[in-house]
Amino acid sequence: MGVIDLLTVAEAAALLKTSRQQIRKMIRGGLIPAVRIGREWRVDQAYLREFLEQHMADML
Repeated sequence: MGVIDLLTVAEAAALLKTSRQQIRKMIRGGLIPAVRIGREWRVDQAYLREFLEQHMADML
């Protein structure tokens, strides 16, 4: 079983070059799957990279 790299909302925002508020909105809207650990949301880094690649391909 592989290790899953979980990012904080701030780290996910930096990766997508957007705001933390926008990441939270995407989580609430179901666009990005996330897990809540304590009071913080965490996002799978591999999923975000796939998300970026897929949406960049759609733009071309």
